Amino acid sequence: MILLEFAAQGVRGVAPAGGRATLRPGYNVVSADGAALRRLLEALLHPDPRDGEALPRAPGGPAGAAVRAGLTLVGDDRVTYRLVRDFTAGAQLHRFDAERRAFSLVSQDLAEIAAALRAPIGVPPRARQGALLTIAAADLPSRRPSVAGAAAAIPQRAPLSPEQARRRREQLEGERVRARASEKVQQELDGLQARATELEVALRDGARLREALAAAGRARDELAPVAAARDALGDADAALTAYEKAAARRADAAARVQAERAGIEEAEASGAPLPFWRAPPFWAGAGAGALLAAAGVAGAAAATGMRYLALLDIPAFGWAAWVALRWVSAQEAWERIARRRRVVDDWQAKVEAQFERDGAAVRGALAALGLARPTELREVLGKLAEAEAAVTGARTRLEAWEATPGARGAAAEKARLDEQQAALEARLASEAGGFVRDVRSIEAELQRLEAEATAPAPAAPAPVVAAPGAAEPLRELLQRAAAELGGSAAAAGRGVAEKAGQVLAGLTSQRLGGVQVDDRGGLHVLVAGRPAAAISLPPADRDLVFLAMKLAFLEQGLAGGRRVGLVDDAFQGLSDGARRFAARLLKQAARAGQVVHATADLAFREAADHGA
Repeated sequence: MILLEFAAQGVRGVAPAGGRATLRPGYNVVSADGAALRRLLEALLHPDPRDGEALPRAPGGPAGAAVRAGLTLVGDDRVTYRLVRDFTAGAQLHRFDAERRAFSLVSQDLAEIAAALRAPIGVPPRARQGALLTIAAADLPSRRPSVAGAAAAIPQRAPLSPEQARRRREQLEGERVRARASEKVQQELDGLQARATELEVALRDGARLREALAAAGRARDELAPVAAARDALGDADAALTAYEKAAARRADAAARVQAERAGIEEAEASGAPLPFWRAPPFWAGAGAGALLAAAGVAGAAAATGMRYLALLDIPAFGWAAWVALRWVSAQEAWERIARRRRVVDDWQAKVEAQFERDGAAVRGALAALGLARPTELREVLGKLAEAEAAVTGARTRLEAWEATPGARGAAAEKARLDEQQAALEARLASEAGGFVRDVRSIEAELQRLEAEATAPAPAAPAPVVAAPGAAEPLRELLQRAAAELGGSAAAAGRGVAEKAGQVLAGLTSQRLGGVQVDDRGGLHVLVAGRPAAAISLPPADRDLVFLAMKLAFLEQGLAGGRRVGLVDDAFQGLSDGARRFAARLLKQAARAGQVVHATADLAFREAADHGA
């Protein structure tokens, strides 16, 4: 079973905007009086003919005014039902017909409706709802008298003397005057609060737009280093394009340099040319030429035919000269290789220097952002552009909404209502002077005083004894849980003791530790590392132990899925940190089903999955 919507009319403290409030699976926080909403939902889920007597009536209405409520829910059979109840006339349960796409009547008999709510809809019995799935402020131990002090806490009241009765009557008359004045002011205040709630709904779109603008601004602020790097680049696209072109030119130059160096290294592999004076062919030619020249001179002196041998020295010396000329040519080629290497080195240096100048800004941006490649810089610049576009779009939508007449009028009226509400609250505090009972309670006490004044003297009072079977609140909590879970109170307590100990430690900032349960169902708490009976703790600490156990039982009760937990202002006396911790626990427990928490506390509203 999951609740989808509820509506209320004439119930004090429960005034949904537009008369109805929507609910969703998960953790729902409803701005309403906690006890009033809890009693209203219990009256709808567990109908009884006398439910209307327990509901607080809205002030200012005529006597006998109708008190009505409605509830839409999805049952365990996956069918949508609608319950409409007039607490003075009757009730109707309707079932949604998927084929006709309309609701059809199931029953108008309250007993049949109660049976249908249990099955097939799946509403748990009232006892199980109260024991495992409800956390109510009225159940806190500090708000209930202990069994040990029952006789002393409820003594028989002795009749008042005439003088005491006169003074009491004067006090009640004054209190009635203040109550009537405060009731009128309270009626005006309730009307203002109802209108303020309607305006909050009207302004909810603006709040969502402001939240979207704030979220977009936070996302943009997270990219502030990227924005600084972009500003340093100037035209980021042009800088990145220039960097990519420079990188391409550098790569092309590097390839050509590598090819040139390969050719140079291949040419240098043979080594420097051997000098001609160390070459054997040179000396062979020169020597042969010299010998032939000497032979020719000798032959000419002897007048023989050998003088013609001198002619052969010409090709011999020519050979030697040719060898020398080849060396000169090789030497010039070797020197050209060296010059070529210097040219390649100078070209490479110029290319690297030009690349350093062209890409300095981009490399600085990459270093500032801790990036390795320009493509990554383009990606983060794209994200920055998207974030800035989101901020611009959100601001444009908010400005457009604020420019609408409805938004301007609602905002102005809300400010005016806040001022009027503050004035009425101040007036209520000055006229009422604090807590004032309702007029009917005061008049009832005045009638009792009048009746006592005319009644005969009462008989001696009988001794007051504690009601049989009454239990201390913490022990009663375990007994009620055991009755629903089966087994003993000790077993029920031990089943959640570990979780309750963790919750108690979180609620008390580790001041109180683990929870232990003895064989008789008695609760013990670790205080400064030593176990102490929970019943002996101060009232405030007993309330914390009670809340820790209830939160643990609530989580256990919701673990089965599709169950609804009801919570009122049982946490209002805790510190801000403890309330926020409890809100996280309620949200975690609601994941398996649904929790309806009636409170106006911001600590719980901020953690809610849905607010109504």
